[in-house]
Amino acid sequence: MASEDSFLVLVHYRGSIKKKTRSEIKFTDKDLLSVVLKPSTSFTEFLNSVIQKLGLQGVKRVEKLFYRIPILVLRDDVKYDSFVIGSDEDLEVLFHCRRQFPKMRTTKLLAKLVDVVSNSGSLNRNP
Repeated sequence: MASEDSFLVLVHYRGSIKKKTRSEIKFTDKDLLSVVLKPSTSFTEFLNSVIQKLGLQGVKRVEKLFYRIPILVLRDDVKYDSFVIGSDEDLEVLFHCRRQFPKMRTTKLLAKLVDVVSNSGSLNRNP
């Protein structure tokens, strides 16, 4: 059973970021991966779990991980910005936001995937 501090993260992995205005951000793809994030999870462990759940170990890697961070919450309206998660400290920001905005039901991330380069310098292709 997940602890009180653990929460579900929905990871988009095929889309892009759509900015309508500075404070309106949306991830465009409909393909989602669900991952439970625990306070003890390191950044590297999180990235590895995303790739593992997609079944792309050795083929793809996460180049960048974007968080749709709430910057303003007014009644039923939420404004977002994007925040790049690149370290354990950045994951702490995600947990901090989760505690600051407990009514936010869904945490969404966008993983930008790239091909893994083998030792020979060639790209591994996903068949």
